[in-house]
Amino acid sequence: MEQLKKSDFIALFFASAFAMSTTVSANTCTDAVFKEIAGYYMIEDSGLQLDSVISPNFYNQTYTYSNGKVSRSQFFEKESGSTSTMNYYWNKDESTLTKQGIEYFMKDSTSGDTTFIFENYYVQGVLGNQKTIKVTSPSASVLTKDLDFGQEIFEEIINKGDTVVINRYSGKDNSASLSNTKLYVSSTESDKCLELNKNGTIANTITYEPMNDGYSLSFYADGFITIHYYSKTEGTTSIRKTVKPVKISPKARYFDLLGRYKFTK
Repeated sequence: MEQLKKSDFIALFFASAFAMSTTVSANTCTDAVFKEIAGYYMIEDSGLQLDSVISPNFYNQTYTYSNGKVSRSQFFEKESGSTSTMNYYWNKDESTLTKQGIEYFMKDSTSGDTTFIFENYYVQGVLGNQKTIKVTSPSASVLTKDLDFGQEIFEEIINKGDTVVINRYSGKDNSASLSNTKLYVSSTESDKCLELNKNGTIANTITYEPMNDGYSLSFYADGFITIHYYSKTEGTTSIRKTVKPVKISPKARYFDLLGRYKFTK
């Protein structure tokens, strides 16, 4: 397959973005999407915490915080009735690991307006991958080392106000070959934005909705939905919204940076 060229992606995406977006100012929805993808909820003083992720009729996932950092995630699969727990250990010795189930060994540091997060992902005590996350106000990056397959993937996330660009490279930085690009653009309403795939068509419609002490982001694609609830309250909260039953994609089968199930493409 011919290698994807960054210039081709950018030209196509921004042509699509210009056609679909009517604003050049900051967009509430795209800003919230950027903060989610960039991992702001993992930063202690960001004032933002991920409360839960809900896929009606399929799964619920909730998060608990300690001292401003996520400490545990519980995943409940409705079809099987099974519950899984993922534990997070911040800035501790690796002897803290229990070598049971899924565990994240986390370290963070801050320099000026930049936060670095280092993540080791373990399953039954075996290190599966390592991530280095760098977060600033207008941009973020994630370097993933897959130890099982000996691969490195570098992603850069750029917030341009009404547009969020995600470039993925097959290597340790953005000098490697570009393998994929995603684009989130503002809609005609400040509470909505669109995810565009590589040919410029709509892959997801996202809605931002303010709520008591927080907000939600709802992702719609092909009749499927997943809803992410955010709050500024420590610990898991009771923020919920009744959602009518919808189809849940069988493609929702992998965990993202913080352990949430996400839709595959």
